[in-house]
Amino acid sequence: MKKSTTGLLLGSALVVGLAGCATPNTDPSSDRPWYQQPVVCGIAGGLIGGSIGYATSGSSDEEEGAATGTVAGAALGAMLCADRSPEPVAEPEPMPEPEPEPVPTFEPVTLQSDVTFAFDSSELRPGAAAELNQVANTLRNNPEVRVIIAGHTDSVGSNEYNQGLSQRRADSVRDYLVSQGVANGRMRTVGYGEERPVATNETDEGRAMNRRVEISSQ
Repeated sequence: MKKSTTGLLLGSALVVGLAGCATPNTDPSSDRPWYQQPVVCGIAGGLIGGSIGYATSGSSDEEEGAATGTVAGAALGAMLCADRSPEPVAEPEPMPEPEPEPVPTFEPVTLQSDVTFAFDSSELRPGAAAELNQVANTLRNNPEVRVIIAGHTDSVGSNEYNQGLSQRRADSVRDYLVSQGVANGRMRTVGYGEERPVATNETDEGRAMNRRVEISSQ
């Protein structure tokens, strides 16, 4: 009767203790509820095992049965209360950003009108083909490049006439490049006439430098 009563009391105490475990842990510093901590689970398992061993053992071996049950119950309690949350899945390493494509460059080209055009003419001379073919080849190999073709004159003649001549010469250069496979939409022409000299207009050498067509990237 003593043995049964003691086992019943131990079991009742355990039920009360486990019922209190239903209250969640409010400690923000703990990742798990207090009743799922290994120490608490081990004690609870020990109480279960000890009470069962004590209750089922004979009068002569009740202490040995309680001790054996306690050890087994502690191991069982720790196992049952062990954290079974899945292991965190490692986030995949982000792929490195691809290297930006190098920006194509276009070296400005200056065509002297004394070599490219006859006097007072917007018709290209045959000698201009060699240099313009190189320009066309560069533009075909770099389809992202867009260019401005600007015509310039010296100060001989009226401003209006020089502006028109410079525009026609710039258009002639564009038309040749189109004939060599460069898209017309990639080129813009403008005639500046005598507005932007690069040398003096007081000498033949200076005026020759001012009569030019420049090709540069937009």
